[in-house]
This record gives sequence, structure tokens and C-alpha cells, in this order.
Amino acid sequence: TLIKKKIIFFLSLILLNFISITKTEANDEIKIVAKINNEIITNIDISYEYNYLIALNNNLKNISLNEGLLIAKDSLIREKIKINELKRYFILENIDKKITDEVMVNFYQNLNLANEKDFSSYLDNYNLSLDNVREKIKIEILWNQLISRKFKDQININEETLKNEIEEKNLDLTKSIEFDLSEIVFQASNEIEFAEKIKQIKLSIENNGFNTSANKYSVSKTANFGGKIGKVEKNQLSDKIQEELEKIQIGQYTNPINIAGGFLIIFINDKIEITKKLSKEEILKNLIKFEKRKQLEQFSQIYFNKIKINTQINET
Repeated sequence: TLIKKKIIFFLSLILLNFISITKTEANDEIKIVAKINNEIITNIDISYEYNYLIALNNNLKNISLNEGLLIAKDSLIREKIKINELKRYFILENIDKKITDEVMVNFYQNLNLANEKDFSSYLDNYNLSLDNVREKIKIEILWNQLISRKFKDQININEETLKNEIEEKNLDLTKSIEFDLSEIVFQASNEIEFAEKIKQIKLSIENNGFNTSANKYSVSKTANFGGKIGKVEKNQLSDKIQEELEKIQIGQYTNPINIAGGFLIIFINDKIEITKKLSKEEILKNLIKFEKRKQLEQFSQIYFNKIKINTQINET
């Protein structure tokens, strides 16, 4: 009868809808994919991290989704290791919002966005919020504070050497070279591992570009931004780095440079001649600041490697 046909039709619709919902729920099932001591990482966490990394570096879209998710997973593992260590020294919630907002400015300026409102709208495209980014910033700020606290007495800066360098190289001249640089910092425990890492990194740069390769291989905190260091004056760089940069042009990268805690590859995004009006005292202050930051970054990598060894990492 007509009534029976209608009933069967509506029951079919309900059944199809149920099947559709069941499939969606199965696809969105929360699974634990890693446990870092007592911190867990789920597939949902990795999806959000993937969105976060793509928001900071759109070049990640150029690689496969599976490869991108693996990068996101590694990024979260590093973050969880840091969180476990930070909990020993800090109450993570106790950090001034003004401090995170100051760092937030660097985030959206790196993305060529004008203000926080534009940044918020931009993040909406990746299902992210300003609070998500603040949480990330908070962890890095506390980590930097921890490294500074632990290693401040081990920072070694010879001001007299820097003063002599200013005099010998006439660094107070009105013209200088300013580089826009990106980096990949990687580690290798022996020559075989070093050769394999270099092979992988070069192949990745050739296929995916330098920024994406930085996301994948760099252990530096600049990795999330595709290794972007930003603008640096030539005189702030070590003689060895200056020497390597002299060998390449814009759009090229250096051979690996041996540094404390690993190896450094630098890519030149741009290079311009600038006119400056700085006193020798200001130049010295900038050199000291840059050297201090560089040494703390090296201590950070060494300390992270130390706590990683003592961290229980279980991946499924």
C-alpha cells in the first residue's frame, strides 16, 4: 500500500542518516597516538597542531598530508617534553598576558598582518584562536626563562674582543649589509648519521623548499616559522658564518656549519645595503645581545636533548 511504501521510505532515510553519522563519528574517534611521561597526544591534538604549523608556514601545504601530520606529531612531542620539565619549576598558568601579547606582535608581523584583529581573522581560516597561539607562546616564554635561569652564569661574552672587532672592522661606518635569513639546525651523533641527514635535507629542500624542510628537520625554535630568523646585520654574525654567506647568493643556502649542539644551514632570503647611524656603544650593545641569544639557544638545545633522553616516550 501507499502508506507502507511511505513508512519504508522514511525508515530508509533514517537508516542512511544513522550510517552517515556512524561513519563521521568513526572518523572523528579520539585515539591516543603517543604518551610522553604522563602527557598524552591524541589524533585530534595532531590535527590542531598541523593547522597551527600551516598557519605559521603555508609552505607546509606543498607536502603530503601524512608527512605534514608526522611533522605535527614530532612538534607536539617536543612541546610535551618541555611541558613536563616546566611543571617542575613553574605554575604554567601564572604568566602575564601582556608578555604573551608582546610576542604575539612578532607572530602576526612575521605573517605580514597589520594587527591582532587581522591575526584573529587569519587564524579563523585554520580553526584556531588567539588563545591557542597564546598557549604556545606561554610555553616558549617559560622555556626561555628556564634556560636563562639555568645557564646565565655560563654565558661567556668577551666585551673587549667585541670592542676590538668594532674597531678593526670599522663597524661604525654608515653603510652595512643586512641579511634576511632562515635556518635549519640539525643534530647528528656520527659521520654516517650526518651524511644521511644532509642527504635527506638537501633532497627535501630541492623538492619542497627550504621553509618546509626547516619545519621537518630543524630542532631550532624558529622551525615553526619555516626556520625564519629575520633581518640580521652582517657584523652581528660570526666570522665563520660571514665567510659561508660570502660564498652564496640570494636564494641559496650554506654548507653545514658546526655549532655547539649541532649543525647549522643558513638560507639567504634577501640581502640589502643599509645606511645606519649607530654609535660604537650601540653597536656593542647589539653584538652582546645577539651573542647572548645565540649562546642561550645552544644551551637550550643541549638541555632539551638531555631531558629527552630521560623522558619516557611511547608511540602507538
